[in-house]
Amino acid sequence: MSLMKANINSGPCTFVPQIVTMLNRFFAVLLFFILASVAAYSQVLSGVIVDIHNKPIPYSTVYVKEVSLGTAANEEGLFELKLKEGNYTCTFQSMGYESVTRVVPIERSNPALRIVLQGMVYSLQEVEVNDGGEDPAYRIMRKVIRKAPLYAQMVKSFNAEVYIRGSLTIRKISAMVKWMARDDLKESDIKEGDTFLEESVNEIDFTAPNLTRQRVKSIHSTFPGGNEGRSSGAMGFISGNIYKPDAFGNAWSPLAPGAFKFYRFQYEGVSTIGEVNVDRIKVIPKGDGPQYLRGYLYVIEGLWCIYAVDVSIDEQLGLTLQLHQLFGEVREGAWLPVTNRLKMDMDLMGNQGGFLYNTSIRYNNLVVNPPYLKPSVPKKGASDGFSAKRKQHRSEKLNEKAKELMAIELPTTSEANKLAKIISKNAELKLKDSLRRNHEYVEAYKAVFDSNARKYDSIYWNRVRPIPLALNELSSVKSFDSIQNIRNLALNDTTNPEKSKKGRFYSKLIFGGRHDIDTSCFFQTDGLINLMGVSFNTVDGFVYKTGLRYEDKLKGGKTLSLGFKPGYAFSRKAFIWDAVVAVKSDGRHKNAFALHAGSGSFDYNIDKGAALIENTLASLFFRRNLKRLYNKDYIELNHEILLAKGLNLKSGAYISDNTLLRNYSDFSFFFNKSRDYMPNIPENMNFRMQAHQDLMINFRLSYKPIPYYTIQNGIKIPRKGMNQTPEFSLGYRKAIPAKGFDSDFDLLTMGIAQKYATGKQSNIEYLFEAGYFISNKVVYFDDFRHFALQPLVIGVRDFFPVLQMGDYYRYSTDTYFAEAHFIYRTPFFLLTRLPLIRNRMWTENFTLNYIYVPEYKNCVELGYGVGNSFYSIGVFAGFERGKYRIAGLRISLSMFGKQEVTIGM
Repeated sequence: MSLMKANINSGPCTFVPQIVTMLNRFFAVLLFFILASVAAYSQVLSGVIVDIHNKPIPYSTVYVKEVSLGTAANEEGLFELKLKEGNYTCTFQSMGYESVTRVVPIERSNPALRIVLQGMVYSLQEVEVNDGGEDPAYRIMRKVIRKAPLYAQMVKSFNAEVYIRGSLTIRKISAMVKWMARDDLKESDIKEGDTFLEESVNEIDFTAPNLTRQRVKSIHSTFPGGNEGRSSGAMGFISGNIYKPDAFGNAWSPLAPGAFKFYRFQYEGVSTIGEVNVDRIKVIPKGDGPQYLRGYLYVIEGLWCIYAVDVSIDEQLGLTLQLHQLFGEVREGAWLPVTNRLKMDMDLMGNQGGFLYNTSIRYNNLVVNPPYLKPSVPKKGASDGFSAKRKQHRSEKLNEKAKELMAIELPTTSEANKLAKIISKNAELKLKDSLRRNHEYVEAYKAVFDSNARKYDSIYWNRVRPIPLALNELSSVKSFDSIQNIRNLALNDTTNPEKSKKGRFYSKLIFGGRHDIDTSCFFQTDGLINLMGVSFNTVDGFVYKTGLRYEDKLKGGKTLSLGFKPGYAFSRKAFIWDAVVAVKSDGRHKNAFALHAGSGSFDYNIDKGAALIENTLASLFFRRNLKRLYNKDYIELNHEILLAKGLNLKSGAYISDNTLLRNYSDFSFFFNKSRDYMPNIPENMNFRMQAHQDLMINFRLSYKPIPYYTIQNGIKIPRKGMNQTPEFSLGYRKAIPAKGFDSDFDLLTMGIAQKYATGKQSNIEYLFEAGYFISNKVVYFDDFRHFALQPLVIGVRDFFPVLQMGDYYRYSTDTYFAEAHFIYRTPFFLLTRLPLIRNRMWTENFTLNYIYVPEYKNCVELGYGVGNSFYSIGVFAGFERGKYRIAGLRISLSMFGKQEVTIGM
């Protein structure tokens, strides 16, 4: 059981944090905190922990057995605990040193202790080496891996008082950040060499498997930027579990089945600590990068559980993480973390800083079920049907197999892995069955702040703080208090706040930003100076657009949104605009209405053709106009409703006036004018277009089975991560040839899509859709069925679900079609094993794309690529009518494609 986690999205006990990409927010990312509590007592146990050379041992630990309390010394080796009068068994320890246990009497006046720890001596005499020459560490690790799932299920519930302190030291700020974020740095008073501190006292209640309640009793922070109290990672710190396969986030766990494929283990001796023998195992990664950790595991012989963890991970972007955990026997046979230390050090583009936090934990009302080599067998009882009987039978079979494997004294690697997987699978079956039966709304994590949590003064903190402040932390607190006094004086000036507020509003109006009118509504603008709103195409010439948005939360759980995007096409000399009024409800049926209107140039392949940035760069630098545009003036009404659990209906109706456009601009930066722009006509053998008016209605019904959900206020809410089921869809679009309207057709479509995990960081995603024009009396090209394609070597679209080897309008049809896309993603398959690239944050992907249209019959494309959420590189080969057509390289810069935002519901 682990109390460490820094990234709650990656699974229990993940301590790999998410890295915010905006540099001027870099320091705020490192600010998260949680939990602790130490009761206030008048008696003090204090002192210093040093080595035999009289040098302080930083962050050494103190564990008090009688009250299940563990805490840490500061970087100067000083410790301080408040205890009631009595005799206490205290263990003083640090990794690499022999522990010292003393019975210390606590009275009204107690002299400071001086604890001397000697260096740990590990003996190699007590372990037999196999005849085959295998390192003894492998025999030990097989037993640890075999029992890890049992220890993962050991803790049933507890109440804990936890103190946590995090400090951030800013060593260097790059010139770029000083320039880009100069106003923020000045406002927050951030300078090189500063140290910021946050400490909190909390009460935590945990109930297996993942229910955590946090009560913040008091909190104090000198962190800038108003980030104080955002400790949503509390659940991870308290209920995380080091024995689970995803314990270390994106890194492979050395305690999980299959660990021998990623790590070598080296036995470094055994030492007696108290009444247990502890084996020291060195973890040696077989590769480099964030998928691996390195360091040491300390294992208790006989119990085969963890005594201590001392590991590090070299993340990308100059981030290094170091995790130190020390476990204590808080109940007989139950070893849980009693102190934790996480150090994060970053050196990114000239920005250097380090974040360090320590926790102090006291367990109360702990309920555990320590494993003693026998998995628990579920009681046979009444069943609620065939499905429940089948699951119970499956669980019983798994338990029988587990018993057989448990009886093996020296398991092989295969047997250890198999047993661990069986126990984990059985636990998963039990959890899913309980969730299927229980649909009561229960938040997995919930935090509440006491009304006085932020009101305690320095006298209170000096009284309750179990880890003494270091010198730099003490300076941070004093400096922060003095700055606060200055700011409070400034706030008494009634003229400054209003002037500052107006200045910020005008700045956002000119350069863009969000202005909060009050807690329920805000105004957001792209700014009058909006460089991202500049684009180019051969029809409009240079185009400039900006955007305005207003949102207000109304009574009854409704939200009102207003949006307006004005712009101007300089060569065509036309005013273009889009506007929307939308109302969304958070009620049972999630009703949402949106009224759109606008006028401007639209791509025939509006959603799946060339991206705006692709067309701008290709036109200006290479005289290659990718988009084919027509003009549309329109009014559109959309509605969306949740009919039942997983059943969603979208409907709409719109009127439009559509006209052809020609190229109005011949401008480019390309000095060789011998290359002409292509006419504004799509390359499709069936292209037909003329000025026309449309009256259109459309419906889309989708259904996604949701077997796991909760009910809150009568509303069914899907359980996150529990519903990897396919989504089915049925669509219908009809053009009505009423008086004054020209188009006349009916289009019916159906499809299925799904994404599901196949392993650690691996997943499969597929999409299939087919359609048929039931009638196609009058269908203009703007209403053809178009497909997502990417003919550019370098583009901004993801590889899925996009056909890479065709032109934007090649397969567009007005008869019938079918398309299918498949992708398999995995972080460790083929190329990522190579030394030069295996330390990259890349996943490999295998793609299969298929399109059928009458004109080209079967079109198949195979592809392989590597990349991440920012960019990907791949090779593809395409075939038509059973014959090879084209092959090539594709580079996807998907991080730029995600910058485009459309006004919508």
